[in-house]
Amino acid sequence: MDGTILSRIIFFRFAKMLDIKCLTVFISFQGGRLALQIYTSRFGTVVVKAEDVLSFAGGIPAFEHLQEFFLHPIPENPAFTWLQAAADPEVAFLLADPFLFFPGYAVELPAGVQGELNIKQPADALVYTVVTIPDGDIRQATANLVGPVVINPTARRGMQIILDGTKYTTRYPLFKE
Repeated sequence: MDGTILSRIIFFRFAKMLDIKCLTVFISFQGGRLALQIYTSRFGTVVVKAEDVLSFAGGIPAFEHLQEFFLHPIPENPAFTWLQAAADPEVAFLLADPFLFFPGYAVELPAGVQGELNIKQPADALVYTVVTIPDGDIRQATANLVGPVVINPTARRGMQIILDGTKYTTRYPLFKE
């Protein structure tokens, strides 16, 4: 089969899977692997390996219609990364490694979450918090410690969970004054 036809078939299947309507995605093969060129409003066009796309089966609260995301690291500041929606160029969440900012932070994953994300041991899970920066003032940044984002990068699955009965808050200051 011609490579161009194969690329179009893969694109249309992938676009249908992600429910892409007006998003520009180009598919190419780099080093024998499928790569996606996804347009984002913050980062321009980003090349993402197909195996780096994460499935959030239930979406993220208030964004349930978006179920495919990828991590877009911030090279100059590894404490943060972006979680970019693959199907909507406008939707990205700034994430932080909570253990760098809150050494006593603890997340206990319910058995159902562990099963859904295929987490067999703690090393299988990456835990992030969603960061809000009010009015663009990083000094006022807060982290949602009640709703961490849990990702199993090996299984390519993720989920935002809600911690019940916790002492944490949804707007915990990231930096102490």
